[in-house]
Amino acid sequence: MQAVFGPVTLEESTRRIEAAAAAADPQLPLVLLAHCGPAGLGSEAADPCGRDWKRPARDWGDLDLAQAITTIRRRRPLPLVVFGHMHHQLRRGQGARRSFQRDTAGTAYLNTACVPRHGCDGDGRELRHFSWVELQGGALQHASHRWYGRDGRLLYQERLFQAPVPVAPC
Repeated sequence: MQAVFGPVTLEESTRRIEAAAAAADPQLPLVLLAHCGPAGLGSEAADPCGRDWKRPARDWGDLDLAQAITTIRRRRPLPLVVFGHMHHQLRRGQGARRSFQRDTAGTAYLNTACVPRHGCDGDGRELRHFSWVELQGGALQHASHRWYGRDGRLLYQERLFQAPVPVAPC
């Protein structure tokens, strides 16, 4: 950020995020894309933005993004925030990071940092990772991690969220 914009305060960075969201088409669902996720998603190593490489574990999310999200939601719904940076596999064999979370306001947070994105399964088939979301009417319906073969076939899916199917009244 400093290389492009020079020194930027927390307040200025927050305002830039808010301005970008305000400029988005109000007829479309708002999805924020960020390098790192917001502060406030937990302080354990396995939390979406938890610090796992150094003890003690702590919340390593971005405060400017968290502050901007609070302001943005006063003006319009925010169904999804997508980010990466914090790899799914934790350091020192501590397991895997939670890559999906929803808050009480209904905003979903998806960490897409599956590294490496290319690999092979136990049968030697090449895999490509994609994070997949489906929105309908501005609401999140589905979120998953998917691994595809080189031929484009879906080989594996880790379902993170599926909206309940409405039950028709009798």
